[in-house]
Amino acid sequence: MARWRLLEPEADVVSGLSRAAGVDPLCARVLANRGVTPEGAPGFLSPSLKGIGMPGNEVWRVAARRVARAVKDGERIGIFGDYDTDGITSAAVLYLALSRYTSNLTVKLPTRQTGYSLLEPYVRDLFAEGVDLLVTADCGISNRAEVEIASSLGIDVIVTDHHIPPEDSPEAPPAVAVLDPKLWDSDDPLAGVGVAWKLAWAVARELGDPDGKNHIGKLLDLVSLGTIVDIAPLVGDNRALAFTGLRYMNRGLHAGSIRPGIRALVKVAGVRGALDEGDLGWKLGPRLNSIGRIKNPMPALDLLLTDDRREALRIASLLNQMNSERQQRTRRAVEEAMGEVDPEQDFKVVVTDEAGGLAGLVAGKVAGATGRPAVVLNRRADGSYGGSARAGETDVDLYGALHEVRHLLGEWGGHRKAAGLSVKAGAFDAFVDGVNEAVRAQTLKQPEILVPPVEVDAEVSFGKLSNGLLDWHERIAPFGSGNQRPVFVSEGLKVQGTRKLWEGMNLLTLEGGLSAKLAGPEEAVPAGAFDAAYTVSRNAYTGGTELEVLDWRG
Repeated sequence: MARWRLLEPEADVVSGLSRAAGVDPLCARVLANRGVTPEGAPGFLSPSLKGIGMPGNEVWRVAARRVARAVKDGERIGIFGDYDTDGITSAAVLYLALSRYTSNLTVKLPTRQTGYSLLEPYVRDLFAEGVDLLVTADCGISNRAEVEIASSLGIDVIVTDHHIPPEDSPEAPPAVAVLDPKLWDSDDPLAGVGVAWKLAWAVARELGDPDGKNHIGKLLDLVSLGTIVDIAPLVGDNRALAFTGLRYMNRGLHAGSIRPGIRALVKVAGVRGALDEGDLGWKLGPRLNSIGRIKNPMPALDLLLTDDRREALRIASLLNQMNSERQQRTRRAVEEAMGEVDPEQDFKVVVTDEAGGLAGLVAGKVAGATGRPAVVLNRRADGSYGGSARAGETDVDLYGALHEVRHLLGEWGGHRKAAGLSVKAGAFDAFVDGVNEAVRAQTLKQPEILVPPVEVDAEVSFGKLSNGLLDWHERIAPFGSGNQRPVFVSEGLKVQGTRKLWEGMNLLTLEGGLSAKLAGPEEAVPAGAFDAAYTVSRNAYTGGTELEVLDWRG
């Protein structure tokens, strides 16, 4: 049973928020728990593009000027992305933005068979295609050597990325510009697609495009999709981009003008009604990601670029099939990986040949099942290891732990919660010891990080869970990293009836008429009165309030 920690915002901040935003005290309390100030409440509750930071630093201008010169001189521009949704949408944004000004474009994605990020083989392929200017999308910050190779071949490089910069990140020169917001603000939340979109904005301004703002506005559906699926913190610019992009998507869905690729994904995923962040994160995103985990990811990019509805449906059906295959392979790989878990490790290091491109998914499952961060690796022919790591539900700083053993790693990079890495040949045992020591050091400083408490926004009486609560609750959406769905606690709930929705998920009818989802076997449903920590949402069919129980006490 998890611990519950009631968040206690300052009373004067809550009352100030209630007055400034014109919301009830419960809503104001939730806003205060998210660090929203009375001055910032209107912008938080009604996000808009007006609040987004303009790409005005000199580095943005340098990059935009170089792209504008390439456009005017007819140079060939290459765009190189990544095989996940953020990288694919980043590449799509840059391609669609620049194709307004030039047709001398090529766009490429990596394959898992060759490897992630801007590796030398990709640089030489782009050189062979006659690329004069290379713009990376959601990658490149860890590729100093490859940027230098490109430069030696006569290719100018602009890096757009959002990952944590390594100690030897590319510099200008040899890069024309390195656009990674974490270089100047380590807390900047932008996803790779947000950086790409800001470069597109800077280019439109540099070229003096009178309709440029409208043009890049039509790319916000892709920005929202990439941002949400990459689990980027939904605060600051990301909140505005995700919110406006979702609104743009839903307007297009209602009017029949939505991007054909997204329409097709919605159809094959079986999504009904308006899209929300859950649909993007759990239904559309996995289908875009799936093919890159198994095969060449280019069809996923083609899906987002096509204007042909029939072609879009064909590709989406292929991705749907790949997703089903991916799910089956993931189940088998997780079973194999769990058999290799060492119960003594605080950082679970698993070596398996079953995961392949599914390593990140499998690491996430292992982390979830064990309550510890996990890395899933496969052994390479040269004796090195490659794979992915996930922090799971823990608060372990994964990037920080890997940084402690960076001398044992080849290519590596990522975030606090997720990372990709390779372990040098002959360094495996030292790596295992090192990452476990790093995690133990973190837990000594913060014992709670392995089992973080359920943070509760407020205790509420069951009678307050009306549709009025949902009205302001939905104004706080989209929910995700950095803006979690509010958690409430109520006492004395009673179950009047129950039925199984699917294996491991029960639908409860509570005394008072509300319904609630509760994960677990049917025999785990509370028999008497109980207290619950839960989130709320609007039932897609009835429009009423529905609970999802996170934890309960009898």
